[in-house]
Amino acid sequence: MSIRFTLNFMNVYNAIGIMSGTSLDGLDIIYCKLILNNKWEYEIVKSQTIPFNDSWKNKLTNAHLLKSRDFIFLDHEFGKYIGEKINEFISENNIDKKKIDLVSSHGHTIFHEPQNGFTYQIGNGNQICGTTKIKTVSDFRTLNVAFGGQGAPLVPVGDQLLFGNYDACLNLGGIANISYSKKEKTIAGDINFANMYSNYLAEKINLPYDENGEIAKNGKRNKELLIQLNDLNFYKKTFPKSLSIEDFENWYKPILDKNNCSVYDKLHTCGIHLAKTVKEILKKDEKLLITGGGAYNEFWIKQFKDLKIDLVIPNTTLIEFKEALIFAFLGVLKIRNEINSLASVTGSSKNLKTGIIHTP
Repeated sequence: MSIRFTLNFMNVYNAIGIMSGTSLDGLDIIYCKLILNNKWEYEIVKSQTIPFNDSWKNKLTNAHLLKSRDFIFLDHEFGKYIGEKINEFISENNIDKKKIDLVSSHGHTIFHEPQNGFTYQIGNGNQICGTTKIKTVSDFRTLNVAFGGQGAPLVPVGDQLLFGNYDACLNLGGIANISYSKKEKTIAGDINFANMYSNYLAEKINLPYDENGEIAKNGKRNKELLIQLNDLNFYKKTFPKSLSIEDFENWYKPILDKNNCSVYDKLHTCGIHLAKTVKEILKKDEKLLITGGGAYNEFWIKQFKDLKIDLVIPNTTLIEFKEALIFAFLGVLKIRNEINSLASVTGSSKNLKTGIIHTP
């Protein structure tokens, strides 16, 4: 069921939100105000993406290969790193630390196997709290998985309460995920790979990514590849469902590697497939908000428009920091002891108040 608040008094929370996504673009940090006055509103005060250097990219990429002690060490090391970057962000932006109510961190997903009962995001919350000396909320996914859920998606609560004026919200990050309302019920989940496949293919021709979708624009549809993608079992599943790096490695990437067409044609064809999976979810005349780095991919946007999807692309700040904003919001809901994880979108046995609070 939809979450409704009947409170008529105002509450203002000054929060820092932290997001580190599967595309390894960097650490997203925002300082925002979240205001409850009958309904929730937000203001992004400051925002910054701190690119990962080669050392951190290598550590995060290969974390799943580490032995247990080294993995635990990396979890704590990354938490301390996040805390240090928060302190720098606060100092550089002349933010009054005493006015910050909380830090809320998603962490960086290394393992996500809800079918086996676990998920793990590194970036130890105790270390963030100890380094910043600010109340910190972390570890939003594990409780949901323990209650039988996918551990994802978590952003639909924010989409419903902060962006309810849109019919659906699509995030184009490493993975494309969507949330929308259907008969008073929020439905959401991962629907396809996005920047994860695009970056992988661009690297084949020695480019870090397909800037503005220019490589894809110069390719052609490959009928065989499109059929193979359409036939994958994941796209036939109903919500709730989620994707992970393991899924990309195990069943998506092998199809790309086996096909002999050019990188240009692969990017073009995968883009067509991505747009198709989005279109299949939406009804006619539904307004779609698109955020995430993929909003800059002109080829993808053209495919959506060709399919008559009524889309809205917001300002650059919201495109790049909506997820960090929503994780700040999830932290606020947690310290208010309110629901921040929906059974209808994750598949858990009940709505939950996820996250662990670390108090200095």
